Amino acid sequence: MIALQWHRREPPLQSAAVAAQGTAAKHLCAGAVPRLRAGTRLRAVADEHWVVIVGDAHELPWADGAVYLGWEAGTLVPTTVMPFPPTDIVTRSVGHAVGELVVLLPGTVLVSTMPVQPADPELLANR
Repeated sequence: MIALQWHRREPPLQSAAVAAQGTAAKHLCAGAVPRLRAGTRLRAVADEHWVVIVGDAHELPWADGAVYLGWEAGTLVPTTVMPFPPTDIVTRSVGHAVGELVVLLPGTVLVSTMPVQPADPELLANR
């Protein structure tokens, strides 16, 4: 058995998404709503614990406690840390279908359908 370890990443990855849970998720959604109403093309997936918002780096909302994510080996990972074993090996070990969104976070792996349409601001406002 190999435990997943996280090491500092230099330089950080370009942000392509942001993830949060709990209170941070509520603040993240609140920050996304006005951006969506202004016409940004943010996409989102959520479950009862996590919210992941995908979009251009300059359009992503900010929330204290949120984790900014970048693409590595087809997987969203934190921008400032990298996993060991490497992302591609961990991603291959996750049971997911081609085209699904995989988010690798310290202590958590999220798998979802890939969001392709802009998020509904009303759904996020009521999260």
